[in-house]
Amino acid sequence: MTAPQNNDVFLEIARLGARNDVLVEFDEKTQFPRLRRLYRSYTRVDLAHAVMLVETGILSRERGARLLSGLRAIHAMSVDEFPWLDNSNSFLVHVEHWLGHEVGEDIAGFLQTGRSRNDQDAAAERLFQRELILDLAEPLLGLVSSIIGQAESHADTLMPGYTHLQHAQPWTFGHYLLRHASILARDLQRLRDVYPRVNLSALGGAANAGTSWPIDRRRTAELLGHGGIVVNSCDAGEFARDHIEEVTAALSILAANLGRLATDLYLWSSFEFGYVEVADGLAGTSSIMPQKKNPHALERVKSVGGQAAGWLATVMACQRPAFSTDLDFTFADDVFGRFAEVTYGSIRLMDEVVRTITVHKERMAVNSDAYWSTTSHLADELVRRHDISFRSAHNIVAVFVRQALELRQTPHTVEARLLAAAGREVAGVEIDLDDAALRRMLDGRNFIETRASEGSVSPVEVRRHAAGLRKEVATQQAAFAEWRVAADNAIGALLARAGELSPA
Repeated sequence: MTAPQNNDVFLEIARLGARNDVLVEFDEKTQFPRLRRLYRSYTRVDLAHAVMLVETGILSRERGARLLSGLRAIHAMSVDEFPWLDNSNSFLVHVEHWLGHEVGEDIAGFLQTGRSRNDQDAAAERLFQRELILDLAEPLLGLVSSIIGQAESHADTLMPGYTHLQHAQPWTFGHYLLRHASILARDLQRLRDVYPRVNLSALGGAANAGTSWPIDRRRTAELLGHGGIVVNSCDAGEFARDHIEEVTAALSILAANLGRLATDLYLWSSFEFGYVEVADGLAGTSSIMPQKKNPHALERVKSVGGQAAGWLATVMACQRPAFSTDLDFTFADDVFGRFAEVTYGSIRLMDEVVRTITVHKERMAVNSDAYWSTTSHLADELVRRHDISFRSAHNIVAVFVRQALELRQTPHTVEARLLAAAGREVAGVEIDLDDAALRRMLDGRNFIETRASEGSVSPVEVRRHAAGLRKEVATQQAAFAEWRVAADNAIGALLARAGELSPA
């Protein structure tokens, strides 16, 4: 709902008179998306501040009961139910206006005792970002688990590996997926690392210098479930909110990582590759070409990953105040809410893609060793058998491959005489291999099974790595779950305390 426009709600009336309609249209109203995004956070911040005012005796029990009854009613409303004004960008103004009508103007004005919109806004943003981290962690944990599950299923699924988009060395699809599971596990670590720095209370910083009222900053932090307070009063408000940059950086990296996975799968779903296929329900078609199956889910995620490159720069540009004044972030459009929304959506889309993807194993296997991708193993064998340096072996095999290509031979048809000739030409080495033995050395399956190093493409190592990642994810999940319970319990206790101080 939207209340009729009412100029007497502006704080500026007493000092500056009526607001210019152009300013209202192009400044005040541009902030409505941020107000709506932070609605639930604002209502909880207001409740915590009011409870503290009553508990410290700054506000009498009788006045506090009336104020808290109104704030509880606002908290019970949804963002769409609250009767928003249509001309103010200040949540304080919206709330005081509503309280004035419902519990009395003599009570409404006490809400701002001992605080400023600076610390109020900063406190609401911190609550929102705390919830965002927890809300993102849950589906991200699910996505990592889905990737690990698919990796375990495809630990033996042979496929080409690529560097420079050229055949490099064979992988398994499981090994490839664990690369991305490892990357996303680090994204979980980044979210876990930033959480304690976000989960601090800004209330009590006031405008920038603190307040003469004997407020209890630690109590409001406790009521909101924060781990502590931002101690410096100026730091607590609108002046050094670097946690916004830090969370934005984490979102940018996460979205970019999702975009890289989506880009690979997007390319591999083309006819030319034919390695994977997204589920029909995650694809679209053409308005003119009836045969088309376009991987829309992947296109969405990879495009968001591209846009994410500019997120941090955008936020940092709005965090550059002139001579310690308010940050431009406060006055700019609400970009952070959009970043949060699309990152969450990208996680959900990728989880659906990974869980439902079709993998064409045969196509992958056929291409795994089709273009000399196993010749590094051949070079290793020459070092072992003939006690030559790897550089010499590398040169022998390079000449061998060049000659085989000139004769249009493949790893499956190549003749050992070419390798012998290259050995004599390059290093004066007599290489005694028959055709069958040479072709076995060049076989893709043989390649992956001979890998011995930790974390390699060996199916044994893939399964070991998957098991290790599962343990790591379980540890991360427990930490986020503990924080979720603590935050939810704190808000529950806050609402209960507000109820005790304002019984119906």
